[in-house]
Amino acid sequence: MRPPPRWSWLPVAAAVLAVSVLVLPFRLAAIGPGGGYPSAAALGDAVTAGFVRFWSAGTGELPTGLAEAVDFWARFHLVKAVLAAALLAVLVALGPRVLARWAGAQSVPQRLLAALVVVVHASVAVLALLVVVANLQGAVAPLSSVLGLMAVTGSDTELAASIAEVRQTLAAGERTPALDALLADFTTYHVVMAWLGGVVTVGLVVTAILLWRRRARLPRTERRLRRLVLALAGAALVLAGFFGVVTAANVSTAARPAPALLGFFQGGS
Repeated sequence: MRPPPRWSWLPVAAAVLAVSVLVLPFRLAAIGPGGGYPSAAALGDAVTAGFVRFWSAGTGELPTGLAEAVDFWARFHLVKAVLAAALLAVLVALGPRVLARWAGAQSVPQRLLAALVVVVHASVAVLALLVVVANLQGAVAPLSSVLGLMAVTGSDTELAASIAEVRQTLAAGERTPALDALLADFTTYHVVMAWLGGVVTVGLVVTAILLWRRRARLPRTERRLRRLVLALAGAALVLAGFFGVVTAANVSTAARPAPALLGFFQGGS
């Protein structure tokens, strides 16, 4: 009996990691100082109560409840980023095998199945990349990230009063220690994404160039494979353009964070 190929474990690893990215971060983040939360709703309630105390104190120091929520959220993002990065690495390792299966497909059913595998593989890889970038951003600036769990336009009267004061302070151009703390983390949040977006943009352009060179080395008789590699190179360039726009937007926001922070507290993204 012929032993299985050395890479046969990669699809299983990819499936396990994909599920892990979805189900493990919230549980694993509970392993640490302050523990965890029974649900995302409970975490949101803790953030809401902590933010009200944070703003009313006005010192810029995070109260215990909010500090614990921020630490938990940083661990959550870090775990998710690590798992997603592992998934992305496995998918990259699988890439040549997926292309080989596409090239070797002969019958119509085989070609359809190979095309489906290529689409799923590429889609999951892009999603994994997005998850890595977004969660590294959240891990570095968890305060700005976790505040997204608050219902800034909800019915909580204490939160509504605090947010109204934040809006008034931002609109008036005033500065307080609490607002300075928010602005500092919010700026970091966007600076991190600007750096990550720039790195990913360059990486995708390099990937497109490498794919183009790979296509040039393929025999002209391999028409299907040449077309697929060309399509992947084009997709990498399109994705690079997307990350380039994201990078530019975050550079702009980091340069002038107050209007964007005001937009957030007015119910924007």
